[in-house]
Amino acid sequence: MPPVGGRNEVEMNRILIVDDETQILKVMKRLFSETSYEIFTAKDGKDALKLLEETEVDLIISDMKMPLTDGYRLLSMVKEKYPAMIRISLSGYAEGTSMYKASLHNISDFNIFKPWNNEKLLQDINRIFATHSVLNSKALETFINDTPILEEMPENCKRLLSFIENEDEEALISGIEQDPVISKLLMQVANWAIYGAMPGSIKQAAIYIGMHNLKCFLHWAAIVMKAGHADQTNKGDNITELLWKHAYSTNKILLFLYEAFLHKQPPEASLFTGLLHNIGLVVLLQHNQKMYDDFLHSPANVTQNLLSFEEEKFGVNHQEVGAYLLNRKDLPFPIVEAALYHHNPLDSVIINKELVICVHIAEYYAWEFILGKNYSELKEEAFEQIKVSREDFETRLERFKKKILFV
Repeated sequence: MPPVGGRNEVEMNRILIVDDETQILKVMKRLFSETSYEIFTAKDGKDALKLLEETEVDLIISDMKMPLTDGYRLLSMVKEKYPAMIRISLSGYAEGTSMYKASLHNISDFNIFKPWNNEKLLQDINRIFATHSVLNSKALETFINDTPILEEMPENCKRLLSFIENEDEEALISGIEQDPVISKLLMQVANWAIYGAMPGSIKQAAIYIGMHNLKCFLHWAAIVMKAGHADQTNKGDNITELLWKHAYSTNKILLFLYEAFLHKQPPEASLFTGLLHNIGLVVLLQHNQKMYDDFLHSPANVTQNLLSFEEEKFGVNHQEVGAYLLNRKDLPFPIVEAALYHHNPLDSVIINKELVICVHIAEYYAWEFILGKNYSELKEEAFEQIKVSREDFETRLERFKKKILFV
């Protein structure tokens, strides 16, 4: 797969590799020697920052454990000064506190553990360039910038996000408890979108969810409030409420699938991937509600027709809009991928394939239970890819659907 994206279509993409071990730099440079990428190296953070001042780079790979300016600090500075640059961390092991902070502040799109698999590393670099070529689309940028729902974030959400930025969990929980709108939304999410434990108080819910995922929740809440999420005592079937029901149910089925069949949790900070996967549809809904109402209530499978119609009508589709928005809001790359590819989970450019496939399955069954029909197309190979029996899944989902679904 050739590299995609970059400054323009004729220039090759540039990669900067930073590591204090000379041997690692040599190995990396040799690895990329037969690709069309232009490779730069730096032995420490200081040299890397100096190079970035003089040279435009598309992607940086930085070792996390370096003397003086470590990888966490370097990638944090790169994120602040060059937000469009793709950032990848390189580490020898899960380095406790530094990895927690790196994940909380989303300083890298993904992490490479030493020793790495050469073929997979090259594939993932190609894949992330391919995805970013979509996210950097001028058509998307123009469309998003002209969308009223995405104007300035509500002050209460900004304030709560600042507590996460400062890693002040106590102030964050206190702030949520004192905000009636946010606290109500949090308890709705805890009860309707999380499979398993049902926290009984706002504090318990916040602690159970964790700061990583509360960051995602607050960005979702900001859009929810601007979109006018109705009081959930309203059981109407208008399109807006159907989308919220679908989001809650998708998230719950996603977590059910992970726990009951994959016997693990989703990737870190991905607890609300199902809640956020269709956020692009919420945005596009503001432009033409009747169109979406007609589509959702049509008798046929409409997914591919809908994507084509969106592209014809808006020049973009809801997968692209959602992924662009989540990426701009600095949400984890796995969530961005799920938004961009949930209707195409077998696309070869996907890095977090298991998560995207699980979202694809979850959103399909959420529509089936909510609307009583198959709104979207289920890829036949999806269950095979994650080694789960479709028959077993459907049987257990049917048995537990009253517990799992928001209906």
